[in-house]
Amino acid sequence: MPYWGLSRVRYYVLFPALAISLAVLYLVQLDGTGAVDPDEPRYIAIGRAMAASGDWIMPRLWGTPWFEKPPLVYWLTAAGTSAGLPPDLSGRLPVALLSLLFLAAYFGLLYREFGFRSASAASLLLGTSAGWMAYSSLALTDLPMAAFFSLAVLLLLPLVGERNAPGPDRLHARWRIAAAGSAIGVAALAKGLVPVVLILPALWFCRRHLRLVWIGVAAFLAIAAPWCVALYLRAGWPFIEELFLKQHLARIYSAVFVHVRPPYYYVPVLLGAMFPWTPLLLLLAPRLRRDLQRDERRRFLAAVVLFGFIFFSISVNKLPGYVLPLLPPLFAWVGIWFEDRRPSEVPRLLAVACTVLIATIPFLTLALPAVLSGRPWWPVPLVVKPTLLAFVLVPVGFALLARRAWLGPMALFACITAAFYLKEEAAPVLDREVSVRQLCRELEPRIGDVCDGGLHRRAQYQFALYLGHPLPLCGTGAYKVRLSQRGNERPAVIEGASE
Repeated sequence: MPYWGLSRVRYYVLFPALAISLAVLYLVQLDGTGAVDPDEPRYIAIGRAMAASGDWIMPRLWGTPWFEKPPLVYWLTAAGTSAGLPPDLSGRLPVALLSLLFLAAYFGLLYREFGFRSASAASLLLGTSAGWMAYSSLALTDLPMAAFFSLAVLLLLPLVGERNAPGPDRLHARWRIAAAGSAIGVAALAKGLVPVVLILPALWFCRRHLRLVWIGVAAFLAIAAPWCVALYLRAGWPFIEELFLKQHLARIYSAVFVHVRPPYYYVPVLLGAMFPWTPLLLLLAPRLRRDLQRDERRRFLAAVVLFGFIFFSISVNKLPGYVLPLLPPLFAWVGIWFEDRRPSEVPRLLAVACTVLIATIPFLTLALPAVLSGRPWWPVPLVVKPTLLAFVLVPVGFALLARRAWLGPMALFACITAAFYLKEEAAPVLDREVSVRQLCRELEPRIGDVCDGGLHRRAQYQFALYLGHPLPLCGTGAYKVRLSQRGNERPAVIEGASE
């Protein structure tokens, strides 16, 4: 079976080359910048405290019990810490490796259902999408939850539309439901009950196997319940109140979390998370109704995406990472388009649109530090370099001039190399302007004389991670250096006595 119109030799070389390049991209520059997200330093600090204390049940943030999230990311960080990794890598490397393992499983499960073309297109598009790449390099809960939830969806895919027959088919259904329940259990250990809600459409699409649901529930409880029970026995009601009542229920209706967004918030967020492959959604439009009617598996994937999108949209509090579980089923749906079509059949206009978006990545590199620090990012401070021009002009030139058979692989290679460029160019700037890691190193010789004179909570958490404890507040003692901050800009160092 030729791939992208190339010979079988190139077909066997091209996909491994893309996969290896993607794996290298995920693993380089993981610690090129310090923590930039407000949650990341807290999760890393909790995981490192678990490794130091040997207590992997009770999460503690700088000595205080912390019940906001389940423990999976803490455990991953604790494992990285036990392996001798420094703070940033101890949390990020396990998440990056988990993402790569999931992409391999994602390819394998889709290959079994829809063949090589669909599986390779879906896995490479997902792996090079902005949302998936960004969260694969951060020690946050979103990627682990999305990976295990999506694994459960793909495990159930063969059961959709399958008859509830006796014998081997029944045995096949049992182990798939047990595996899917286990995956949802691990996803719950990453982010609570959210994956339990997102998997509800499977009850309808796997209704022929409804009598076997107890197997999935038992597998889910066997994975997720032991930690909850153990922590409840130690912490009691405050654990239930914080994790389930406040962090789950209150986020749906309460504005106290300061993440209130309009109902349409996830429309641009989801389209942006698919960048630079957003135009490929138009592939689904011409035959959407016919494809949904003829294949219940397509309907299942569409229902998972639509149900999740509505669920997240009706919640009062919204964050970009919440939609991450929708990307794997959405890209799987896009990948299925290639089941009976060659990638060379993608309209050139859509291919050009994707490569034009890839060509904007160098400009995004220039704007990213300003966006993350809250400064005005427009107009972009343009610094023309030969490498920047190459990353802008080469993809567009290929899209306009190359044979259709080469458009797919060249666009993917262009996306991966542009992402390498973004990491190489943006990491030092982010480390200097958005993270406080460099500033912490500069102040290290006299850190005992430094106090917090009005830092944003993100900077407070970052300092606490790299120091091992929160900075003392000015006014609680005699200090010679005061740190103050306006918005998310780099903290200002103010010399002089502070009491």
